[in-house]
Amino acid sequence: MGKKVQLEKRYSKWGYIFVIPFVIVFLAFHFWPLASTIYYAFCYLKHAGNTNPQFLPSIGKPLFKNFQEIFASKSFRQALQNTLVFWLGSAIPQTILAFWLAAVITDRRLKIKGRFFFKTAFFAPKLFQGMSTLVVANNVFMLSAFTAIALSINSMMNGWGITEKDLEFFGSFPFLIMVISVFLQFGIIFIYAITGITGIPVEIFEASEIDGANRFQTFFHVTLPCMRPMLFFITVITIVDGLGMSEVPNLVGGPFDVQGRNLTLMMYLENQAFFGSYAYDRAAAASVILLFIYGIIAGLVYFFLIRDKDEAEFKRKVRKERREEKQRLSQI
Repeated sequence: MGKKVQLEKRYSKWGYIFVIPFVIVFLAFHFWPLASTIYYAFCYLKHAGNTNPQFLPSIGKPLFKNFQEIFASKSFRQALQNTLVFWLGSAIPQTILAFWLAAVITDRRLKIKGRFFFKTAFFAPKLFQGMSTLVVANNVFMLSAFTAIALSINSMMNGWGITEKDLEFFGSFPFLIMVISVFLQFGIIFIYAITGITGIPVEIFEASEIDGANRFQTFFHVTLPCMRPMLFFITVITIVDGLGMSEVPNLVGGPFDVQGRNLTLMMYLENQAFFGSYAYDRAAAASVILLFIYGIIAGLVYFFLIRDKDEAEFKRKVRKERREEKQRLSQI
């Protein structure tokens, strides 16, 4: 018995040794920058080259002064509104489109050929996301397409009271940002959705077919519940990409749009930290607010959509029974 324990200790130490590089990299490049950002959010650090952050209470200023300045800023409120609009306007369509295509391609009853080609074609925009020429080309294409469609609809519906002004939203910066974001981002969600669907045992789908379930019933009552962990991962990825978007708004409307039509939280953060402002404390406070929004939305999605409600109810009953048992024993 003693030799077995010594052997287990000898092998277990290698696990700790192999994890050391990850711990060092995580502390150096993730934990330390995050902790520093949170600390700077409560400091005075507004000048370029200022390497001596001063804790706000130590210089007689309120602890949440940076947050008060941010929420009092009109550009921050505009950036927050734009970010939520861009995120919801792109996340909902791209998720629906990705899951619909994934369900169609993986449907055993349809037997679609050329699945590898479709997977590659749908994922290709994500591979070229960093190419500015692709986004600009899509921008020009969308503007041209809108002009043609608007003129056609206006000519066909002359007399119905519809004019080009009623359709100008479909050629505005927000609409273009949402359309291009859907085009660039839905491919990665499509790949994750296919991975989650193909990871479900085939016997479950065969059982649903034998029970007479149609495609919609199979998708909503079998597919989605079985890929619950992947759904949470997709949700987190969608939140991170959506709330942290800056590349597409920058390329569509420019980084310094006077009217703020394309300003997002990430662009507001970059403008505060760089581009002549060098207000690192306000940028850090904006980062903390963005992190808080990430956590709130991810928690709400997990609590209402992703978590297993039956398992949560079972755990609640077990805790209740344990409390009742302790109360009963205490009264004896």
